[in-house]
Amino acid sequence: MADGSITTLTELNDLAKDYYSNVYINLVNPETPLKAQFAGLEGATFTGRKWIFGVKGEYGGGAANAGANKTLPQATEGSFDQGDANVIRTYTRMALDGLVIEVTKRREGSYRPALAEVMQDRLTAHDLDVNRQMFNHSDGKLGTLLTDGGTTQTMKDAYGVAGAGTGTKFIYPGDQIKFYDSTLTTGRTLGTVQSVDHANEQFVLSVDPESTAGDFAVKATADTDNKKGEAGGLLESVSASDDDFENIDTGVTTRWSSFVLSNSGVARPPSDSLVMQVIETIRARARQTPNLVVTTPGIVLKYSEIFLPLRRLDGQDVQLRGGYKPIAGIIHAGGVIPVIADADCPQQHMFFLNTSAFRMADVVGTEWAELDGATFDRVDDKDAISGYIRKYWNLITIKRNANGLLKDLDDISAIERQH
Repeated sequence: MADGSITTLTELNDLAKDYYSNVYINLVNPETPLKAQFAGLEGATFTGRKWIFGVKGEYGGGAANAGANKTLPQATEGSFDQGDANVIRTYTRMALDGLVIEVTKRREGSYRPALAEVMQDRLTAHDLDVNRQMFNHSDGKLGTLLTDGGTTQTMKDAYGVAGAGTGTKFIYPGDQIKFYDSTLTTGRTLGTVQSVDHANEQFVLSVDPESTAGDFAVKATADTDNKKGEAGGLLESVSASDDDFENIDTGVTTRWSSFVLSNSGVARPPSDSLVMQVIETIRARARQTPNLVVTTPGIVLKYSEIFLPLRRLDGQDVQLRGGYKPIAGIIHAGGVIPVIADADCPQQHMFFLNTSAFRMADVVGTEWAELDGATFDRVDDKDAISGYIRKYWNLITIKRNANGLLKDLDDISAIERQH
């Protein structure tokens, strides 16, 4: 008994709820700014498995002059369609050892030090994985296998995209990883990450996955994985591909794809000419000007060097959702577009976004799972308790052609999120 009337488990449950309500939800995490910039999804139907929502393809014509007592133009309208998206289930598990609980209680007089430290770690890990998925393609690729060395795997290309960053960028000790062939069809042996060497883009698994060079790594558990099961992030949404993203028939809804300005995989310096070309093309196609640019810290530094003082001063005049301040601003004919530097952004990429073109679809936002009113439960046959954080969500794109991508840019490869 903790004080003669309240059990240890009950007290820990109450402390966990207090920490979540009084500390976590009031924090601004500077490492995950993107997920705070989009409004919630409204006016959509949730079927229990999928979100169903309307999208805007293109504007219609039909306007014309007519003389006195002459026939008016025919009624017409733009291109609309109905999209759908799966609900993504993101979980982060937390466990506390019974020994740690008791030692903390006896020496400090409170469970708070041990509990707060572990909760901060778990909630940060949860936020980082959500932020990663907001950039990725929904296929779940973490990186591409360069060399199979038995239990030691040498990686390249974060997100499975050439030049996008360190191949081990999103792989952590304790992760369960499964490799798939290049078509994401044939699976290899599931293993647990023992250690990660970001400098050499290597990690060591608990077993030999029997993988082959060119395989893709995805996160997994004992009976499921994230292959083709993650959120539809910017790499999928902001694309010139004529795929069936969100189940939209591109043959019916034209101009549904985004504008992409690339250089055939050859990196070149960012410039005002390239940036303005993307902005003006988006405005011409969608009749909207981007109001947010998201890129890597390295590209921000390289681009800001062009007009360093002016951009930094103008950028600081903007207040973004969630309390964030942009690191710079892009000056164009219509004003200033704030720039967010996000370490999870694929390297060599610069996304030009209209925040009104996206919606965060949260069935359940980030919170403790309390199916029976308890945050923690005892672990069978172990001196420990555990609970888990969950988020049922997806990133919805309702106007894909209002966004653009400038890629194949010189970046600073040393600036990476590696931890």
